[in-house]
Amino acid sequence: MTGQQPQSAYLTIADQLRQEIRNRPDMTDLPRTSDLMAQHDVSRSTVRRALAVLHKEGLAEPLPDGRWNVRP
Repeated sequence: MTGQQPQSAYLTIADQLRQEIRNRPDMTDLPRTSDLMAQHDVSRSTVRRALAVLHKEGLAEPLPDGRWNVRP
């Protein structure tokens, strides 16, 4: 079989959020987990994996109330 495997949903979400962060330097908050779940039709764990990717890259940080901020 030739061709590429489809990208995992969490990586697609991480890519889109990363692009949005880079295109909007004034962005301070990431969308709510529930909003991302609805927008991408995925589970909470998929969104959490995407956010974990951004956290590992130093682009986002979790807040105690469950929201996520863009790191300056």
